[in-house]
Amino acid sequence: MKKSRYKVLCSAPTHFLPEIEDRLNKSFETIYAFRYSKKEIKGLIHDVNAYITDPGANFRIDSDLLNEALKLKIIVTPSTGSNHIDTNFCVKKGIEVESLKGKEEVIENIHASAEFSFGLLLALIRKLPFSVELAKEGIWREKEDLFRGIELHGKTVGIVGLGRIGKKMVKFSKAFNAKVIYFDPFVENYDKSIKRINSLKKLLSMSDIVCIHVHLDNTTEKMISYDEFKEMKRNSYFINTSRGEIVDDAALIDALESKKILAAGIDVISEEQQETLENHLLIDYARKHENLIITPHIAGCTVDSQRKSAQYALDVLNNFFYGGNDEH
Repeated sequence: MKKSRYKVLCSAPTHFLPEIEDRLNKSFETIYAFRYSKKEIKGLIHDVNAYITDPGANFRIDSDLLNEALKLKIIVTPSTGSNHIDTNFCVKKGIEVESLKGKEEVIENIHASAEFSFGLLLALIRKLPFSVELAKEGIWREKEDLFRGIELHGKTVGIVGLGRIGKKMVKFSKAFNAKVIYFDPFVENYDKSIKRINSLKKLLSMSDIVCIHVHLDNTTEKMISYDEFKEMKRNSYFINTSRGEIVDDAALIDALESKKILAAGIDVISEEQQETLENHLLIDYARKHENLIITPHIAGCTVDSQRKSAQYALDVLNNFFYGGNDEH
């Protein structure tokens, strides 16, 4: 086959997806750069036509990086979120940005984030991480007061954001015989068996467990702050697997320290695109307390979901450069 004149820089993880890499190699001149530093990416991006990003990189795709991209036409991120990319600068540079947001035909078949979110919920209310660590020390039922959690059955789960993940969380929660309510100003008639709450603060006051599943934009940034935590039930639980910037870090810590809420489980923190996160406000708190579980933004980190996301990225590039023709 004649070598393509289009060059693709791929920093997304594909090393465990040989079928994806085979197709990329057939269609493009591909440079693989998973876990490369920002400095290394800057040295590679000068003459590439397309960039498949790694949403989990520890740097942001900003003007400093994009000014080096002299031939870049399109960025594809295999994620629904795009806050790791300076999209405003891309507009100025005439660089198209494509993400999974709104691509229902693709994301409806991706289940990892919803499954993880529900797993985090169960881990939180049953104190699983804490119990695992103590078991390693030989601590058993003699200290069972430390391990005592709650049942999900009969509890009220409040879902904030009834998109793809929120809807799956509804189904999972109902399977455990929990009562489910939701707040989403854009979804009115979803399921008569769950109640739509017209006010965020009202939902917070009614829920035993609050789960956040909204996209990050200027209307949702820090939508959960001091006033919102004050509305939550005492001894309630809080889950966030959307984006860290949706929650005010200091307000969350205040709610945990004051025992306004019993515990929180989060897969995201604010300003994740840093070389080191060990001194982050929330990570420092979790290191010293047992009522905050943090996981390293791995809700979507499965072979299955990353294969589907990488396939989406490849399809976008084939459509962009070849009109969807995979044979060229």
